[in-house]
Amino acid sequence: FLAFPVLWGFWLSFNTGGIIGDREYVGFDNWRRSWDDTELREAVRNTAVYMVIAIAVVFGLAIFLAALLNKYRAGSNFFKLALYFPLLAPPILAAMMWFFLIHFDFGILNILHRQVGGDGINYLGKSPNALLTIVAVEVWRGLGFWVLFFLAGLQAVPEELLAAAKIDGAGPWRRFIKVTVPTMRPLLLFALVVAIIFNAQLFDSVQVLTDGGPALDTATVVWFIFKRMFAFQDTGLAFATSVGLLNIILMMTLVSFWALGRREARGV
Repeated sequence: FLAFPVLWGFWLSFNTGGIIGDREYVGFDNWRRSWDDTELREAVRNTAVYMVIAIAVVFGLAIFLAALLNKYRAGSNFFKLALYFPLLAPPILAAMMWFFLIHFDFGILNILHRQVGGDGINYLGKSPNALLTIVAVEVWRGLGFWVLFFLAGLQAVPEELLAAAKIDGAGPWRRFIKVTVPTMRPLLLFALVVAIIFNAQLFDSVQVLTDGGPALDTATVVWFIFKRMFAFQDTGLAFATSVGLLNIILMMTLVSFWALGRREARGV
């Protein structure tokens, strides 16, 4: 169910057609077109910027909240459920909820802002508003998962190591940097790999909220593939871009695990 479509997609990246109509072999022509496509370059740039911001923000917030839940455990189940609840909503529904929250004309936030005498805020306007709004939507959706993920890692840190560091005079911040982070390093690297894989495939919120606009400011690689496949029927370029994205994700994953293996071999 997975290997065959991947191999088939790889073969179709060297052809035009092949989905409904006849297939025609064109060699590396699709790959050359993907390399020269300015819209794809913009989509790659947007995806990279989004990934850096979204992963940094969600990891920072998740580790902070996980540390609070780990320290103050009374009533933590309520906060765990509240944080995880947005992830239960389908991505399309979550994006639609934000659409009615931030729309310039009838969004709840803009209605409230106008009630107090302010002007409407175009959250989906030109860069960087639109891209940062997409980041906010995805951070809101994924925060609960990462909080629980890092909370499990924090609870697995041996208490005797933290106690020994405290006896040696290390403060809370130094214990976190010198004991907690090194202990959780394999978990953090695995989290980074998973986050890269999922965030590189951003599509739903972009399609619902901005459709890649304004002026391609929120276009992502998967959105570009979708448009080329279903709007323009350019199957060759769509499959070449898909295979290229798969290769990039695989390379980043291999580099991450290679770095993990080297650190473990050095005992770091």
